[in-house]
Amino acid sequence: MSVDSPRVAMITGGNSGIGFATATKLAAHGFHVIMASRNQQTSAQAIARIRARQPDARVESIPLDLASFASVRQCAVAFQAKGYPLHVLINNAGGSIPGKQARFTADGFEMTFGTNHLGHFLFTNLLLDNLTRSAPARVITVSSQLHNPQYAGGKPPDFDYDNLKGEKYYDANVFYRNSKLANMWFTYELQRRLTGTGVTSNAVCPGFVPEAIADRRTSPVERFLYKQILARMPFARSLEQASTSYMIAATDPGLEGVGGKFIVDGKERRSSEESYDEQKARRLWDASWAWCGLNVIDP
Repeated sequence: MSVDSPRVAMITGGNSGIGFATATKLAAHGFHVIMASRNQQTSAQAIARIRARQPDARVESIPLDLASFASVRQCAVAFQAKGYPLHVLINNAGGSIPGKQARFTADGFEMTFGTNHLGHFLFTNLLLDNLTRSAPARVITVSSQLHNPQYAGGKPPDFDYDNLKGEKYYDANVFYRNSKLANMWFTYELQRRLTGTGVTSNAVCPGFVPEAIADRRTSPVERFLYKQILARMPFARSLEQASTSYMIAATDPGLEGVGGKFIVDGKERRSSEESYDEQKARRLWDASWAWCGLNVIDP
């Protein structure tokens, strides 16, 4: 890319839901957008939709399955082969895996934790050199206020290293909250490690977005419930509102050089007390580093 080329933003899961709404806004904002997404057919359709609105949009897709370390590595290599800089990385993909039984990634980790945390942990670390060379740059990781036991009631996170694969019990809601707490620890620990590099790390909570959830449901009844009933609730957020929070984290001049923040509805919020525990964050970082094979030096 030449000196006058646009800034480059990569977003995981950018072909649908909040990710697609954000990718559309990033393209309109002048970014060269890379969708790192699992379904390339959906990505091609998403790119066509963006270009129908904005014919000069610079947008492309690279395959990425966050539930496979091999796929994560292949995506990073494919991106690096293009020779692009990287100014914004949005770790957006993931969600809650419904069901009463744990499901597992290609590498044997519980699916929610493996996708929401480990896949993004590996992906970000593989791209850190690209981000640092492109500084000022930003890493934005999508978390949720549900990591906070004081928010919305229900069972709190239960981050037990002896139960991360459901060895003792499996509760989809608890495991989702665990993954979102992991996102917060990762965000804050990454920021500490990035000090002085010109790269910042912040977390975003998009809120409860029924329209995005509806798109992932196959049951017509559930789709109707989320799109027509829950979307009208006062606590719900639209795709427009949720993607605006992403854009603030990605482009607001007031956040240039500012990291270690949790952004909700476009404003800084305090996260849970546990999320600020540096010892727990370091423990998760070290464990994740080993689990992802980052301590293995290729011959």
